[in-house]
Amino acid sequence: MFTIRLALLMLLATPLYLAAQDKPDQAKPAPGQNTLTAAQQQALQQALQAAESAGQTEAAALAAKIAVVAKSFDRNILSDKPDAELDGKLSSQLVAAVGEVVTAALHAKLNGVHEIVKVLTPEQKKILLAELDKPDTNPDLTELVGSVLGDKKK
Repeated sequence: MFTIRLALLMLLATPLYLAAQDKPDQAKPAPGQNTLTAAQQQALQQALQAAESAGQTEAAALAAKIAVVAKSFDRNILSDKPDAELDGKLSSQLVAAVGEVVTAALHAKLNGVHEIVKVLTPEQKKILLAELDKPDTNPDLTELVGSVLGDKKK
């Protein structure tokens, strides 16, 4: 369960969290159209925290489901006479449960992206669109917002 939470946290929060960090020993430039304002940074952090919280709640339920199926699977294959039919059934259930975790993480990530976009100005969206058109640009919008619109510290 810790692994699922850690994966959700990294998937959702890391890029913008790092971009939004203030370093007290360095002066902040005045926000322009190509940087996030303090209010935008706060809104982004709140959106990511809400998405992370929702993701953790769902991940906990899914982790419990995986644990039950995994334990049954392990008991079967460790028994003196493993049941091949049960093995197939439990294997399928385990694959499906892990797929649900991936789906839930992706939904949480996409919900976070939707919340991020709500905070951006039209000018910032244009900047990001132009950045997406460049070759070899990371298409992950959460990371792109942080790298392109995050504070430019000197």
